[in-house]
Amino acid sequence: MDNGQAQTPLLARHAALFKVLLLGFLVLLMLIPLEYVYSVIKERAHLSKSVTRELGESWGRSQTIAGPVLLLPIEESYVVKVKSPDYTEEKPLYLDETRWHRRNLYILPDAQQITADLTSQTRKRGIYEALLYTADAKARGSFRIPAAETLPLEDGARVQWSQAKLLVQLSDLRGSANAPKLLWGSEELLFDVRSNKLHSGLPGNLNWIQAPLPKLTPGSAAIDYAFDLKLKGSSALGFVPLGRDSEFALTGDWPHPSFTGVQLPVSNEVRDDGFSAQWQISHLARGLPQVLRDDNGGAQTLVQQIHLNAVKTKLLNPVDFYRMSERSAKYGLLFIIVTFGTLFVFEAMGKRRLHVVQYLMVGAAVTLFFLLQVSLAEVIGFASAFGLAALACVGLVTLYAAKITARWTRGLMLGGLLSGVYGYLFFTLQAEDQAMLMGSLLLLVLLAAAMYATRNFDWYALGERLMPPGQIPGPAGATTDSSEAGQGSATWENAAWEADTPAPKEPEK
Repeated sequence: MDNGQAQTPLLARHAALFKVLLLGFLVLLMLIPLEYVYSVIKERAHLSKSVTRELGESWGRSQTIAGPVLLLPIEESYVVKVKSPDYTEEKPLYLDETRWHRRNLYILPDAQQITADLTSQTRKRGIYEALLYTADAKARGSFRIPAAETLPLEDGARVQWSQAKLLVQLSDLRGSANAPKLLWGSEELLFDVRSNKLHSGLPGNLNWIQAPLPKLTPGSAAIDYAFDLKLKGSSALGFVPLGRDSEFALTGDWPHPSFTGVQLPVSNEVRDDGFSAQWQISHLARGLPQVLRDDNGGAQTLVQQIHLNAVKTKLLNPVDFYRMSERSAKYGLLFIIVTFGTLFVFEAMGKRRLHVVQYLMVGAAVTLFFLLQVSLAEVIGFASAFGLAALACVGLVTLYAAKITARWTRGLMLGGLLSGVYGYLFFTLQAEDQAMLMGSLLLLVLLAAAMYATRNFDWYALGERLMPPGQIPGPAGATTDSSEAGQGSATWENAAWEADTPAPKEPEK
């Protein structure tokens, strides 16, 4: 140059860009261990669910009570052509023969009330545990037996009033802790397991218990029924509204219920020592006629009602540390970027250059946090595991950063930054509904901090600091020591190179 200033070569002027691109490659490389850690967390979560499911299979699965339903057999006639006794090839004679189809009518209750009291407990297998419950349910209600002429029957049909049965559907019969007795009017009857399907054309089967009823009188007054159930189950308890008027009431000692299903409770209260809820559902919301036939889709409609239209109360685990760990691992890339970016700023502002291996060492320590977190959470719980894992990783990174940057203050700055991000992440995981908002705000704050820290960087002058130790080629093939070149560079508060000031001339004698 005309003023004698050495022209900076292209590699030195863009060394900062190359370094940033290299760090970007390292960040992408760290996705490999992060993905491995995430797969380990999912595997442990799947194993935990498998153990919980096995415990539930042994104790009792999610329970749903549907019914009762009154099954009323009918016989309807049809005519077929049969060969006459005098039938010959020359004289083919046929006679009309009457045969009978056996069908079923399903009569739904006029009133249906179920009250249940739920008591929760936990069972462990190794380090895993399952949330189980026992429920004492009392079912009450009434049936109105329609007159024969009001039933959906064909002409000449025969109603088998003496073969009627009362059916109750339970989703898992292995969870039945008692042999319930039916009080039908003033008579006490016994339930037994029903082995055949509601209709032969339906796929699969439901678990029904049935009680044979005394001969019914058509068009009689309402008949009251009552029975008590003791059930063992896990995960959830549900009721299916089948009555013209259905009322359910559930109380429990678990403080974290979730009310789901076709209808929400009309009133509920959740306390520290349990919950209570009440449902009221009319036949209009039920969407079923009071009497169904099994040969025109009635049985299928009833089964669909049981499968799809239950009201349920789920027992939630408020601290599912596997789910929390999966969510925290999704922030792993952000932790890597924050750590690498901070080390890059320290490297740019200091005199000691950092090697790629040193960046990878710090990235491995940050990645190890997520694996350490889930392994500790299986033993001591999520909150304590999160704190201990964060403390261990922050301490490791702080000591290592202080050594490689030759400044304790910089190591403590990086440790403090990581501690703040870990703390913010913990509260973000707790506030599930506002997690996206809190995560977006964290990204905004970190971006603003990065912009502030590099606001006065002269990225071209920064290139010479990041050049390998040795000689930087000058304009005429001469070499300049990189440390000397760095002394002639501008400070970070200036955006241009300072020109070398010529030495003052000695006065002539």
